[in-house]
Amino acid sequence: MKKVIPISIVSVIAIVIAVLVIISYRNSRIVYNNDNAVGNTAGNLNNGGLFCEYNGRIYFANPYDDNKLYVMDSDCSNAKKLNDDSVASLNVCGNYIYYVKNNFKQSTIGTIFRGQLFGVYRCNLDGSSPKTLYNQISGIIALCGNSLYYQHYSDTTPLAFHKIDIAGKEDTKISDTPYSPACVQNGTIYFSDPNGKHNILRFDTESGNTSVLYDCNSYLADVENGYAYYIDLSKNYSLVRLNLSNKTVELLYGSTGNKVINYNLYGNKIFFQVEGDPSVTGLYRMNIDGTQIESIAMGNITNIHCTSRYTFFQYYENQGILYRVNTSAPDTTVEQITVK
Repeated sequence: MKKVIPISIVSVIAIVIAVLVIISYRNSRIVYNNDNAVGNTAGNLNNGGLFCEYNGRIYFANPYDDNKLYVMDSDCSNAKKLNDDSVASLNVCGNYIYYVKNNFKQSTIGTIFRGQLFGVYRCNLDGSSPKTLYNQISGIIALCGNSLYYQHYSDTTPLAFHKIDIAGKEDTKISDTPYSPACVQNGTIYFSDPNGKHNILRFDTESGNTSVLYDCNSYLADVENGYAYYIDLSKNYSLVRLNLSNKTVELLYGSTGNKVINYNLYGNKIFFQVEGDPSVTGLYRMNIDGTQIESIAMGNITNIHCTSRYTFFQYYENQGILYRVNTSAPDTTVEQITVK
């Protein structure tokens, strides 16, 4: 005699299966952003994208743990590891973290330039469910709306300019030139042309057209609030800004024999690295109009990352130690911090 399964049990099983299907669907469904969404500041991405502040939390590559992905509160408390990926070019928005995976270790340095340890990834805000969007060498990535613009490696083109949607679909080459997508503003990407005269260019993400914003010899262009900031290569690597309304150029910092080689703009402050005379070489802070120049730290500084409360940096000779200083508060005391 066949055993009859009660209808009520069948119904329960059907409901459980349906719930599991719904949960699986929700977990796999991509939550999209608005069209003007961005993932990090231009200054942070130009410095490697090792820090990114979002909704009161700082997502960062922890130098004390092989640059693995961590998160902490904006006051640097409650640090927590999210996953074991060593990361760079962090972008955070909506439900996701986007990053370039490095997984750098001294024991694997020989494989890095063979493309085995790089790729564009997406994971949830808690570090879970990592997904590969592109699995070869890549440079800077930046979020614009629901697309990631990135520098794409191939055997024929060392670094081309590509975009891919946040679901990992529709990978499209835009240009064979490795434009940097770091500066995203209202659906437009601004960058210094790495070829030719190094004009400031703009790329309209809607039309796909690239045009000249300003004819100059620029490096690390950053467009913010009606101004284009850049290092002027024709003016002894001076830091300048262009008023986009009247096309006048203002000198923010320039010193004979000393060059600005890096900077990061955040709010009403600019942090910039000067290289030249040993008595001058170091990290400085000034207002965005070039006033109130303050010395922060002497020496060769790298990886300058700004958040609302603190600006983080490292010395070039020892990038395993992390320092911080107030981003805009009057106190410029430098603190060494340890994140465990």
